[in-house]
Amino acid sequence: MVERANILKCMDRNESAPAIVISTDRRGDYDRQITLLSPVWGLRRVTCYGARKSQKAAKASLYTEATFNLYSNPERHSYSLVDLTVISDHSSILQSLECAFAAALMSELAMLEKGEEAESLYSLFTISLDEVDEENWRRILIQFILRYLDLVGLGTDYVSCPVCSKLYADGDILGFSSTLGVPCCPNCDNMAGELILPPNARAYLRDSLRTERERAMQFRISGNMEMRLLRYLTRTLTYILSVDLKCLKSGLLNSLQ
Repeated sequence: MVERANILKCMDRNESAPAIVISTDRRGDYDRQITLLSPVWGLRRVTCYGARKSQKAAKASLYTEATFNLYSNPERHSYSLVDLTVISDHSSILQSLECAFAAALMSELAMLEKGEEAESLYSLFTISLDEVDEENWRRILIQFILRYLDLVGLGTDYVSCPVCSKLYADGDILGFSSTLGVPCCPNCDNMAGELILPPNARAYLRDSLRTERERAMQFRISGNMEMRLLRYLTRTLTYILSVDLKCLKSGLLNSLQ
């Protein structure tokens, strides 16, 4: 009876759910710690015991999407990897500098997730990662940033000024309010025009948010406009999120075209 009770107790501590590895770090000489983004668990840090030394140990590399089976230790408030069934290893991501940058930025943003929108964020992240390549990485990031900010309640509709509620005219050039962390009309701009959004760029962002992501990805836009929009959005992230993102501080975006 005691043995059966112990087996049932261990079974109760096992949890399974789909997830994707968005961060991986060394832990001591033998282990690794991974951070999972899951529609069920949200963000969860998991220890992979022996992953750095043993070929037989359960392990998951960066951007592996899988059904993860975890062992929960409630006394230590910790989780360890038991095994996994891989959906996609996304191994091609790290073979391209552009794709690696896109994935790193999306991961850093996902790491800020607090749990309320885990299911939607997981869907947005995995679809974006599935589609990213050397040709569309800029557009992927533009759509990801737009929809990420919308999901976490920090976005704007690019229709009216979030400071004074004035409706934008077609030819309006937007400024930025660093106090509130939002694009705004010129009258509410407190950055003296340092961070502006031209009318055509604003229309692209506005129309993107009005439609499904799949359709917005088909909007025609030049490579130069994509890069200008991406640079604009990544600059605004510092003011909107009030955090420094490592992949942006590296300056890598400036070397990419």
